[in-house]
Formats: sequence, C-alpha cells, structure tokens
Amino acid sequence: MDSVAPDSALQASGEQAAKSATSQADQEFDREMQQVINSMMQQMNQMEMTCDPDIDFSNMMIMHHEMGIRMADIELAYGHEPRGLELAAQTKEANQASKERLQAFLASHPTPEPLSKEDCKLFMMEMKKDMQRMMQCMRQVRDTPDPDIDFANLMICHHQGALAMSNTELKWGDDAPALEEAELIIEEQAQEVIELSEFINAHGVPTKKGESL
Repeated sequence: MDSVAPDSALQASGEQAAKSATSQADQEFDREMQQVINSMMQQMNQMEMTCDPDIDFSNMMIMHHEMGIRMADIELAYGHEPRGLELAAQTKEANQASKERLQAFLASHPTPEPLSKEDCKLFMMEMKKDMQRMMQCMRQVRDTPDPDIDFANLMICHHQGALAMSNTELKWGDDAPALEEAELIIEEQAQEVIELSEFINAHGVPTKKGESL
C-alpha cells in the first residue's frame, strides 16, 4: 500500500479544515437569520393596530425594514460574493432611509383616523395575508451551503412582502406622505427583486455537495 506524501496529507487536512469552517459559518448564518425572522414576525403579529391604514402601514413597515436591515447585516458578516455584499449594502441603506421617513411621518401624524368597523376588518385581513404570504415564501426557501444565495432568496421573499403591504396601503390609505412612501417602496424593492434574481441566476444555486445547479 502506497503511503501518502506529507505535502498531500497537509493539503488534504487544510482542505478539510476549510470545509469545516465554511460549514460552521453557514450554520451560524442560518441560525442568526432564523432568529431575526422569528423575532420580527413575532413583533409584527403582536403590534397593536389602530385601524388607521397610514399609521398601521408605517409601523409595520418600520418593523419590516428593521428586519431587512438585520438580514443585510448577517449577509455582510457571512457572505463572500462581491455582488451579494453590494446588494446587501444597498438594501440596508434603502431600508434605513425609508424607515427614517416613516418615523418622521408618524411624528407628524400622531392621532389615528380609524376606518369604519367593517373596513377595518377588511384592511387588517389583507395586511395579515400579506405577512402570511411572506412567511410562507421564506419557509419554502431551500437551504443551501451558500449564504449569498440564501440571503438573496430570503430577501426576495422579504421584498415581495413589502410590495404587497405597500399595495394594501395604496388601496386603503389616504395620507399623502404614507402613500408616496408606499409608491417609492414599490419602485425600489421591485427593482431590487430583479437584481437579486439576476444575481442568483448568474451565481448558480449550490447543492449540499457544493456544486452549482
């Protein structure tokens, strides 16, 4: 039986250590991402609604943006693809800017102007469906060994939730600043969905064996 050359053994040991470190980092990425998703959805589900669509949309979207910012931070910590990191930084900046505009709106619009009881019920049902669809989309994202791809797929679901909530605001809201913010979110995040999808297509989706589909 031939003996393994020392250099070959060292190389194999180094490659195994690198794979182990990569796997551990991916597990940490998955754990932190799931914590953020669970925490934010719990907060959104527990939010006290006013039945003023502009106020409720703004409060929910602020929480939604905070979730997006934290997701982007996780990608920036664990991702390695330059384009994936660029998209995370872009998302973080846009979400932070929108969050600040919504906070300014809420400060200038402190008193709720509720819908009628029947319209309130319909509005709340639509918002709840928007969140449920987003969570369903996130649960269906197939886990891969690549944080960049997982981030992109999860962020697409996150953005789709924002698009749905913004369209619900456009249907029920009546305050110009909130409506304008909803339109801006639709414009920006629809474009980001396209860019994230292009990144996934260009990068390829890895299998558990580290191969790309």
